[in-house]
Amino acid sequence: MNSTYEITGGIVVRRWRTMFQWFGRLQIMHKIILIFLPLIFIPLFISGYLSSYNFSQSTIQNMEQSALDESKLIVSQLDSIISNAENSANFIATDINRIIVSSPEQRDSIQELRFRRQIQSKLSTDLILFPDVDSAIFIDRNNHIHTSYSRINEHEQKVFDSGMIEQVIQAGSYGINRWFRMEQRNFMVSDSTIPVLTLGKVVIDVDSGNKLGTLFINVKETTFSSFLGADKNQDISKAYLLVDSNENIISSSNPEYLLEPFDYLEVKRPLTFLNEPYSEIVNRAHGREFITVYPYDRMGWSLVNMNPMTALKSMISHNVWMTVAIGLVCLLLALLGITLLSKIIVNPLLQLAKSMRRVKDGDLSVTAAIRTQDEMGLLASVFNLMIDRIKQLIVTVENEQRRKREYELALMHAQIKPHFLYNTLDTIYVLTDMDRMDEARDTTKALADFYRIVLSKGYEIITLEEEMKIVNDYLSIMQVRYPHILQYDIAIPDELKGVNIPKLSLQPLAENAIYHGLKTKDSSGFIRIRARSDREQVIIEVEDNGVGMSPQLVSRITDFKEDPAKRKSIGIFSVHERLKLYFGDIYGIHIESKEGRGTTVKLILPNNYNKGEHYV
Repeated sequence: MNSTYEITGGIVVRRWRTMFQWFGRLQIMHKIILIFLPLIFIPLFISGYLSSYNFSQSTIQNMEQSALDESKLIVSQLDSIISNAENSANFIATDINRIIVSSPEQRDSIQELRFRRQIQSKLSTDLILFPDVDSAIFIDRNNHIHTSYSRINEHEQKVFDSGMIEQVIQAGSYGINRWFRMEQRNFMVSDSTIPVLTLGKVVIDVDSGNKLGTLFINVKETTFSSFLGADKNQDISKAYLLVDSNENIISSSNPEYLLEPFDYLEVKRPLTFLNEPYSEIVNRAHGREFITVYPYDRMGWSLVNMNPMTALKSMISHNVWMTVAIGLVCLLLALLGITLLSKIIVNPLLQLAKSMRRVKDGDLSVTAAIRTQDEMGLLASVFNLMIDRIKQLIVTVENEQRRKREYELALMHAQIKPHFLYNTLDTIYVLTDMDRMDEARDTTKALADFYRIVLSKGYEIITLEEEMKIVNDYLSIMQVRYPHILQYDIAIPDELKGVNIPKLSLQPLAENAIYHGLKTKDSSGFIRIRARSDREQVIIEVEDNGVGMSPQLVSRITDFKEDPAKRKSIGIFSVHERLKLYFGDIYGIHIESKEGRGTTVKLILPNNYNKGEHYV
């Protein structure tokens, strides 16, 4: 026995020795962290657990009380509807009694027609006083059916085979109401698609005691479901259900549950419908729910409130995150103490490691601010030299990529020009052949002015006033080519004419508006070019009233990262990329379009851009 204890004790001693050796090899900061972290997190864990438990219990109690209060309010609304329906039955029965007593028992055809119209009119007008009641039906002792609604369908005679009249008669004499279950039927209803709750009542002559007929009052299911929906500020999955004594759902804000047995909700444990309110947590196929059952004894119904536990989980999660936030604050305070302790011992090494981590994350603006003459100073100087060389290489690569993009854009720029020249020369030829010399002269002058600016050497960035001259020359030429489909208007404020813009930025947009917006339109079209200032930006709008584009096509055109082989518009892509190249990524093109109404292309520029030294 002693030898066993000695072996076990030796193993424990060796393990402790190994742990102390490992602890001795750690850095000082790590040692301090290992000592302080348990002292912080263990109390935080215990307090967080107790706080979450108490908070969850309190939240469940609040949810239960809130559900009971809401259920009580809804039941009072239900009771009001039921009372209104019964009051309407008494009121209508009295009016019918008065009409029948005042009418002769033997009536000719005209008197019978007048009698039927009088009954129908009284049924419909009486219901105005009871908005919760949808319709009323009176069946007299001659089995004539009178309704509050004008259209009587061919199924109304089914009432005589349904047994409803007999059940009302069996219920008792005058003053006794017979409620039928919620059902969907095609007779004695104004709308056969909506289930109704029906009240039956015998109409008796108050003087003689003779039976005059049977009255039925219908209340639509939608009258109940209208106030069973979840509140707008609550979770949309919260629901109220009305369940009858047979545990069938007779009303719900979700039509899917209507007239289904309660088992349809896939509650994994049957509910106990008692005569007093109660709450419990049940399991459904898609998760746990907090259910409150509130009885409505007058009709033998139960109001069931189903509230997913996601709301409770969300509140508990919020409480947990608050605890975690407090823990993080404590941790930051501990780290501050650790930093003060390690400032003299390991601060230079930590500074160098921090700089390296920032470089790893992509920040090359960092330098190691260590000026000592020891080994750490040597490491810092070598590190700073390496960063400087990396930045020089990056600048060199970026300049090469920039020049490459300029060449590619210049190539695309050139690709969109020749077809315009060919088409315009054809137009001039046709005008000359038709002896329309003035138009041919003006078109030739506009073409010369257009290419004088487009092909001129020098700055790629020009003023907005010069760019508008290019667009005006282009549109005047296109108006000669398409006089019946093109009208245009250019309006630029004087204070914006000096704004800088890449040359030939608006012409591709005007060209797209003509060929893809107006040319395919059956009637004459209009292009409007406007410019306005919005703080530090200038927004130029090229608007047409052409055929417009679908959202899918707009998305494809503005997907500037798409494969060039699949790109939808080279001209728009070229303009967008040039704007980003010269002004930055926040500038470019934005397109708004509606099919059949037209398209607006917005070109966004800086308001205070310096022209610089950009050459073609």
